[in-house]
Amino acid sequence: MKKIVLILAVLLCSMAFSASVLAENDGVAATSSGKTVKMAGGTPGGADWGYPAPFTFYPRGPGYSRMSLLFDTLTWKDADGVIPALADGWTVSDDGKTWTFYLDRNARWHDNELFTADDVKFTIEYMQDHEGEFTWFEAINYIDNVEVIDDYTVVMNLNAPMASFLVDIAGNVPILPEHIWYDVSDPLTFKNADAVIGTGPLKLVEYDSAMSSYQYEANYDYYDGKLLVDEFISMEVGDAPAALKTGDVDEVSFWGSEIIAVQDFEDNHPDFTIVTGPSFWVLQVIFNCDADDTKGYPTNILEFRQAIAHGIDRDMIVSNALDGGGIPANTGIMHPDSIWYNPDCTVYEHSSDTANDILDSLGFTEKNSDGIRQYPSGAERSGPLTFDLYTTGKFSREAKLIRDDLDVIGIKIEVRSSTWGPIDTRLKEGNFDMVISGHGGISNPQIMRIPSWPASTYQNSEYDSIFAAQEVEMDLDTRKELVNQLQEVVADDLPVYTLYHPYMWCVYNPEVLDTWFYTRDGIGIGIPLELNKLIFLARYGDANENGKINMQDVTTIERMILELDDESDMADANQNDKINMQDVTHIELIILGRAPIRTS
Repeated sequence: MKKIVLILAVLLCSMAFSASVLAENDGVAATSSGKTVKMAGGTPGGADWGYPAPFTFYPRGPGYSRMSLLFDTLTWKDADGVIPALADGWTVSDDGKTWTFYLDRNARWHDNELFTADDVKFTIEYMQDHEGEFTWFEAINYIDNVEVIDDYTVVMNLNAPMASFLVDIAGNVPILPEHIWYDVSDPLTFKNADAVIGTGPLKLVEYDSAMSSYQYEANYDYYDGKLLVDEFISMEVGDAPAALKTGDVDEVSFWGSEIIAVQDFEDNHPDFTIVTGPSFWVLQVIFNCDADDTKGYPTNILEFRQAIAHGIDRDMIVSNALDGGGIPANTGIMHPDSIWYNPDCTVYEHSSDTANDILDSLGFTEKNSDGIRQYPSGAERSGPLTFDLYTTGKFSREAKLIRDDLDVIGIKIEVRSSTWGPIDTRLKEGNFDMVISGHGGISNPQIMRIPSWPASTYQNSEYDSIFAAQEVEMDLDTRKELVNQLQEVVADDLPVYTLYHPYMWCVYNPEVLDTWFYTRDGIGIGIPLELNKLIFLARYGDANENGKINMQDVTTIERMILELDDESDMADANQNDKINMQDVTHIELIILGRAPIRTS
């Protein structure tokens, strides 16, 4: 018996797509209203996330989210879980290895070419051919082959069942237009106008790396709804709170220590709306665990890492660096609000005495006149026990607090500040002792593949085996047990020492756009940002175009059928160019979480 997954019926039976996704927004702007929405994309020097094509965006969440406005995936996520996108529906075989997707027949590329199953097959094969050139989509290696049944039916045969397939592949891999990419030999340098032609709700007008700005325009022919905006701009902003108050931008994302600015909006600026995010992000100290002492000593010694963990006061960091805008992190990386969270991971209580005892036992007993320990005689290094601690300017307060903590136990730290690019390069090359870095995606076990990402100096074959086992485990409880084991290994082995999970907030002007929301378990593979493409859409079935699909839309359609109200495009819930009782039934099924697959 095949398990049939129908439109808008995935993970949870959500009560209407936008009922819990989108805020109240009476009087949504009509198409071509001239509405422009401006977002603070970051501070100067921190708002450029690369050219938003599938192989050239900067491989972190903000880069992917900007690309995803242009390109669609087979599935997507709203505030409640997985929903259809380019695929109207799908089936999966009992063994979990064969997935059949029924594609949307109305989707077109931005250049007006038809989207078909050939594009899906081409995308998977093209990315597999270019394996290793861009690791964001490496999970596609689970796909053995792709079969095109007809123009709107495609079958993916996997090498093994993959528990997270609908999210990590179907909901993450952007589908490419074959007619454009078939002769692109080097996708990493493909950055012309054709490189950003997708099926998404927005089109790229201009990307300015020097100004860290992205300008998009509405794709008025979008297959899955009506655009609520005509233009969207992501731009760098020096003083985000001030820019929001003056109207220079319409939305700002705050997190961590910016809790003070959020409290000011809450107390003194009631005209703005505040949405609290899930905080699926972690800041951590990454250790060089390379077994080669010429590269990894002494941070490749477990007991040395344990000493540092005991020496760092995480509560003080949350209090002083974040002003209380976060919580000490799970030492197993996964966020406490995630269903995968293991509450039993090892905790390293702050204790200078314990840290000193461990360092003494390792032979770091001699100290200079400044109280800094010396490397043991005959060790790979000699002289004072000194490290460079690399991080970005954003985390300079955290770095200084760690520097002061470790000074107490006789370790001298030199803080080196840089931007994300050089930091990530240093991590990937293994050219570091300790780095303060962070990432999102910590609601998705996929992030546990390389716990010290983007570094890869930590090697543990037992850990790799557990990770591989949980990827193919289809029983949820058994998979949770395996993910728990992964977290325990990370907490015990300490390839990273997690510091905190910051709180997150989206603050916006509802008069401009009142549809901002945080995605359940994050965008794509777990990006904890508010920039979900669905905020720009009124979807079919939203008959009264107020940003929600609920029983009010049933009443609205019934009034249209009785010719008491004028018809609207969004009332055509099943998109068959007719407004009748079939649309009423369609919406009622959407509300129940069981919308039918469209077959014509």
